[in-house]
Amino acid sequence: MFIKIENIKYHIEIKGEGNPIICLHGFSEDVSTWKLLDLHGYKLILIDLIGHGKSDKPKESKYYSLEVMLKHLNKLISKLNLKKYSILGYSMGGRCALAYTLTYPNEINKLILESASYGEEKILNRLKRRKEDLNLAKSIRENGIEWFNEYWGSLSIFKSQKVLPESIMNDISRRRLANSTHALSNTLESTGQGNLLCLKDEIVKLSMPILYISGEYDKKYQKIGREFEVLNANVKHIIINRCGHNTHIENINGFVKVLNEFL
Repeated sequence: MFIKIENIKYHIEIKGEGNPIICLHGFSEDVSTWKLLDLHGYKLILIDLIGHGKSDKPKESKYYSLEVMLKHLNKLISKLNLKKYSILGYSMGGRCALAYTLTYPNEINKLILESASYGEEKILNRLKRRKEDLNLAKSIRENGIEWFNEYWGSLSIFKSQKVLPESIMNDISRRRLANSTHALSNTLESTGQGNLLCLKDEIVKLSMPILYISGEYDKKYQKIGREFEVLNANVKHIIINRCGHNTHIENINGFVKVLNEFL
């Protein structure tokens, strides 16, 4: 299914029946990252974010700003005639889901964050991350998608994926290779962590139930999950065993079990 918002075509897939859950993928991913996710009694609405998957990949950088992403996402959801729904986001999609929930809190039943950050709190760290994002965007433009696939897969945060079955690793690689250089670079330059304000002080405002998921081997995001729990009493932080940053890929059974218990 495709829905057009302000001349931008968004790709959507819907799985199951029941209470709706919006699912937002991570950087360089697409809706197929959720292909093994099946929740009985829930309608999963899988969306390819701007510049990803089968959604449009405009050259103009203005479409990749967080403000435009959130506005388009809300208009898209309105076209699906959804008034109340839950939202699930992984990594970059989690940052988007958190910002979306803070912008449209009255529409959200439950918020589920998987290995997601609220942003860099210290200005020097944010500037450092901003420089890293810009350098990576430049490298992607200069070196191409094959280089990016090798580079991204070699990051220590994905080290635990090396033991996954070859078929799953091939799926991950295929999704990365399907990207375009300008879309990934625009995303990094516009909505990379270094270009976003820290939302830490805003989390206290959220009144809905919140689930934060991190992996056993992902110590950085375990720490962030514990911080979420301190910031808001509505947050429940669960660590899934035998996986790292991408828990829904590395341990889908554990991921589904945690979601079912929360929902």
